[in-house]
Amino acid sequence: MSQLARGLCGVLLCVALFGCGGGSSSSSNEVLPAAQSVTIGTITGFGSVIVKGIRFDDRNAVVTVNDQITTTTQLRVGMVVAVEGSVNACPNAATALCEGIATRIRFNNNLEGPITQINRLTNTVQVMGRDVFIDDGTVVEGTGAGDLSGLNIGDVITVSGFNEQNRVRATWLERLGTFVTDATPVIAQGVVANVNQLAGTCTVDGIPVNYQRVTAGNLPTGGLSNGQSVIVRGTAAGNGLVTANQIQLRERISYPDAGLVQVEGYVSNFVSVSNFTVGAQVVDASNAVFLNGSATDLKNGVKVEVEGALAASVLTARRVTFRGETMAQVVAPLQSKETSTSSVVVLGQRISTTPLTEFIDRTTGPGRPVRSLSYADLAVSDRIDIRAYKDASGKLVATRIERTAPDPLLIAKAAVDTKTPVTSLTILGIDVTTGPNTRYRDALQTLISALEFYSLVQVPPALPSIVRAQGIASPSSLTTIDATRSGSTHGEVALTP
Repeated sequence: MSQLARGLCGVLLCVALFGCGGGSSSSSNEVLPAAQSVTIGTITGFGSVIVKGIRFDDRNAVVTVNDQITTTTQLRVGMVVAVEGSVNACPNAATALCEGIATRIRFNNNLEGPITQINRLTNTVQVMGRDVFIDDGTVVEGTGAGDLSGLNIGDVITVSGFNEQNRVRATWLERLGTFVTDATPVIAQGVVANVNQLAGTCTVDGIPVNYQRVTAGNLPTGGLSNGQSVIVRGTAAGNGLVTANQIQLRERISYPDAGLVQVEGYVSNFVSVSNFTVGAQVVDASNAVFLNGSATDLKNGVKVEVEGALAASVLTARRVTFRGETMAQVVAPLQSKETSTSSVVVLGQRISTTPLTEFIDRTTGPGRPVRSLSYADLAVSDRIDIRAYKDASGKLVATRIERTAPDPLLIAKAAVDTKTPVTSLTILGIDVTTGPNTRYRDALQTLISALEFYSLVQVPPALPSIVRAQGIASPSSLTTIDATRSGSTHGEVALTP
């Protein structure tokens, strides 16, 4: 992030209000009215900002980062944004991007501050008392690794994602540096609660804040009260408590009544199909069409996209689409492309892309990813890191493809299909050979024996174990990972939480 963006870093977060996210926008061969709309979701690409399968012409858009005017150069794949404008053409949203015009694009972080705890079993970190969940769908920047393994206690991170019950599910985060107690600037944004005027304390989006030393001129006019939407700037102690030096009211993102509203996030406060929330937005889906599932699949924690119209603070859905969760990873050279189906083939496995697939280029070193990468830019032999899920038909669908620097290391991570103790596993149809020199790890990442490892691995019809396997290309097969360590120092299989 640029120095400007870091100086702005706050946490308005449309998600804190609405539980927004990325997803597709419309069904095949549908023409949408060019009416005022609000689209909230993750950025999946550029060449104009692409959100929820819609390419928004952003040439005349006002862009803000944490309520400060900037440009689209500050935006990154994985960030959650709110786009105001119009959506006017969807020739076939299943295979091509819809088209829209953006008049305003707003990005705000959830929080920025130090990591005080890390739980690698649950894939969570704690930032100023707030749990942040990191999964295979999270874009991680500023570290040598693209996942939780590149983060440590004391790192300062900035986070964008979806609010869920008592945590944030990160879609994008960046490591900014190392925390210095009571010196490193931190920022929290959200709704004020638990105000204690005498003690000078409150919480903001669940983060404890002490504002005793904040002067009246640096507080909202009339003082601080529950329910206000604010941005807090200050410093933090090692226990996560924020000592504020300024608290300001922030702009809430609001929807126009009767507009086209599209929101994606995680269901919470589920009462019935006519009464649940996505983030903090109340939804009535009693007359909606359901895609990739049915009304009976609605429950707390399910990822959905809701599209409809807003009136009297209720989003009346005309369509609810269930979104697949990223559950697999494959890192390997690109063997071939099937342009007619927008698919890639790695280690013999065909993986489809969609208008929602994120593309990131990490071949330029530790700096910012090149934003112009697309399916067309991928070339045979490029080493790519694919995050994917299986759709209802069992087809692998990519949620993100990253082009990485050349490296002989191959990776496959997913539920185990079959096992042959103590010589092989099959993951996503990819064979993994093991041997006496392979490193075997349990879910705590403790080294164990081959017999112990294979005894712990479950395969269908039992609930299959998730295993991450790494090795090199097999000399005898282009579809096999050699994890035996007989021809290299690469060769490890590990159970994951």
